[in-house]
Amino acid sequence: MKYISIPASAKEFFVLFHGTGGNEYSLLAVTGDIDPNASVISFVGDEGTGENRRFFKPLVDRKLQSDNFNEKVDEFLTLWDSVKPVNAKITFIGYSNGANFILGLLEKRPDIAESIVLLHPSNLDYTFEKRSSSRIFLTVGANDPLSVPGDVMKLAKQLTEQFPATELKMLDTGHEVTPIEVQAAAEYLRLK
Repeated sequence: MKYISIPASAKEFFVLFHGTGGNEYSLLAVTGDIDPNASVISFVGDEGTGENRRFFKPLVDRKLQSDNFNEKVDEFLTLWDSVKPVNAKITFIGYSNGANFILGLLEKRPDIAESIVLLHPSNLDYTFEKRSSSRIFLTVGANDPLSVPGDVMKLAKQLTEQFPATELKMLDTGHEVTPIEVQAAAEYLRLK
């Protein structure tokens, strides 16, 4: 899996995971709005290309292709162990497909980051078995056709059982990242 690294003066790292069809630059404006002094590591999904680029194979009947998903998660965790920053605050930020990928990482390593921002994730029957102090902030649009609001509310409730510092923000939007939710994420992260 390819990535770019943008060092900065702060001891805070944002680790980015784009949505379907995105790339390593897709979420840079989001991180710039949250903290322009943070360092960035932005990963590029290696499943598909162009508008079909993702971190794992497409869903079949709204379900993960488990073998592929678990393989991609394990590949990332191996890479992460070799590139993760030391002595830094780490925040994972993912949008849509990238947010879903982060949820797979949390199934295996619930303490992978101090904070996690999930922009428009989906509830894909994840299993979280270990309690964690990681803080999670989720967003969903009330008119989101891909990340169904009721399902994301159930996901937030499920996350709260193992990640007590979980907060959900519902917006009057569809399936896009808006300035309002970036501001809400920034406010949430400032509370840490």
